[in-house]
Amino acid sequence: MPEPSVSFPLRHVTTPNPTELQHKHWRELDAELPSVCVVHGAPGTWTFKLYLSSHPYVPYDDLSLPRKILHDFLRPSARRKRSEYRRSRKIWVKTRWPGCSACRQYRRERRALSLVLVSLTAYLITGPISPLTEWMPADLRSSLHLFGFFLIVPAAKSLGSRLDLSRATVPENGTDLVVRNPHTDFAREALTLGARQQSERVSPPGWWKRSALR
Repeated sequence: MPEPSVSFPLRHVTTPNPTELQHKHWRELDAELPSVCVVHGAPGTWTFKLYLSSHPYVPYDDLSLPRKILHDFLRPSARRKRSEYRRSRKIWVKTRWPGCSACRQYRRERRALSLVLVSLTAYLITGPISPLTEWMPADLRSSLHLFGFFLIVPAAKSLGSRLDLSRATVPENGTDLVVRNPHTDFAREALTLGARQQSERVSPPGWWKRSALR
């Protein structure tokens, strides 16, 4: 069942860090974050820093995957133009979130999983030329890289655990920072600190994330 979300107002940064001036559109929170973690609602015992950014829309986003591949093949220069367009309109927010002991344990488990997936992906991709696979039959060894390519996306997605712990996104207009599916204790404290309850309801995370973050 969909769950509620809360949003924190953002304001323009008045004195940005000189090292961060490469990003044109910086925002900062106009309300304080709660002292409990987003996922478990437990008091924070440590904090982590997270840079968030919006994802400006382009018509390319509405295309299906096959049409995106065809579009990139026929118009390779369009990818650079899309990147420049998104970069020129992207909103950046620097945040610091509380985490509990369960959050720290989740990060350890995610790092271990990432290490396994990245190592396995590298092993498979380099398999055809690696001396570690000389014991394999030639036909199997020559096709290892195909299995490695299938693992690239899961391995890359496993590297980021901070977004799972914050559940935060920045809309394209950059007026709010939205926390999706927060713990009720986090949402309750957030409302007292100046956050707003979202009128719309969002879909909860998949069962694999729910089980991992409990």
